[in-house]
Amino acid sequence: MTVSPAGSPTGSPAGSPAVFPAVLPTGLPIGLAGPHAGRAFESVPGRPLVPPGGRPLDQGLQPAAPLPPAGQGIGEFPLLAVDIAAFGDPRRDDEVQLHLRRTLYGHLEEAFGMTRLPWPGCYREDRGDGALIVVPPQVDPGDLLAPLAHHLTAVLRRSNKMASDTAHLRVRLAVHLGGVHHDDNGLAGHALLHLFRLLEAPAFKRALHASGGDVGVIVSEHLHTVARARGGFFDPAAYRPLKVRSKETRTRAWLWLPTTGRPAEAPG
Repeated sequence: MTVSPAGSPTGSPAGSPAVFPAVLPTGLPIGLAGPHAGRAFESVPGRPLVPPGGRPLDQGLQPAAPLPPAGQGIGEFPLLAVDIAAFGDPRRDDEVQLHLRRTLYGHLEEAFGMTRLPWPGCYREDRGDGALIVVPPQVDPGDLLAPLAHHLTAVLRRSNKMASDTAHLRVRLAVHLGGVHHDDNGLAGHALLHLFRLLEAPAFKRALHASGGDVGVIVSEHLHTVARARGGFFDPAAYRPLKVRSKETRTRAWLWLPTTGRPAEAPG
């Protein structure tokens, strides 16, 4: 299906609302609003729906019902933010930083596959020294906790055995569950703000540094409550409470760290 630049599907009456619907493979609808209003889309079976010059918003999207107006939230999603620890270390020149970025994305994709999380179906935004990842809403958000952390720890342990000190990759992950908004410049909303406040919390940085581990995960109170209620593979004993003071944010979060580690670089 092609949607005309005027905002109406080909063959639709003139003046129809500019709506760009899609559904996830499971049939759950999500909204593609904001920057997509008034732009052409190409829908090819088996391929993501992509705006001109944009990135896929999900894998295998197909036409569905009309969506909310631009600027309205597009639902509650599992959210993950990742940051490379000490990325700006003066010993890490451009070549090392590019290597770390490639390694990060490769390891994330591998760990997602091991956890059976749909890496191709996730919305991703690069953040220079990390990334924002929005996971499709039908995915159990609890899978972003210890299951993913254990797999990422194993992948990093394998690759870091052969890495120099400057190329040794350590990462911080923040995970949350919340609403997402979409405008002309990307994603926004209080949930994303909270996610990055957790990621950048000084107490979290200090905890990972002190542990000497390669992976640290900070979990929002909301997601921890949801995961604990659902049970499954969730192990409450694997997390400890952490008081977070990050800019204007004052909250309690939950910290997961691997059981063993090695001496770490200064937090950053």
